[in-house]
Amino acid sequence: MVLALATEEITFWQVLLVLGAVVIVVVIALLSLLLRFVRSIETGVQRLGGVAQEVAGNTANIKVALAVADTLDEIADEARRHARLLGVGTR
Repeated sequence: MVLALATEEITFWQVLLVLGAVVIVVVIALLSLLLRFVRSIETGVQRLGGVAQEVAGNTANIKVALAVADTLDEIADEARRHARLLGVGTR
C-alpha cells in the first residue's frame, strides 16, 4: 500500500494552506482595526465623561439662578408699579 499523494492533491493542499494563511492575516488585520476603533471610542467616552462632570458642576446652582431670576422679575414689576404711582417716566 503506497501512501503517496498525486501532484494534483499536493497542489490542492498547497493552495488551501496559502488561502488559510491569507485568511489568518486578514483576520489579524481586521481585529487590529477593531481594537483601534474601540480604543478611539473609549478615549472619546472618557473625554465626554470629563465634559459631563464640568457641565454638572456648572449647572449645580441652576435652581438658585432661576430663583434669582424670578426675584429680579418681581423687583422689576414692583419698581414699575412704584414708578407708575409716582408718575415717573409718564408724559
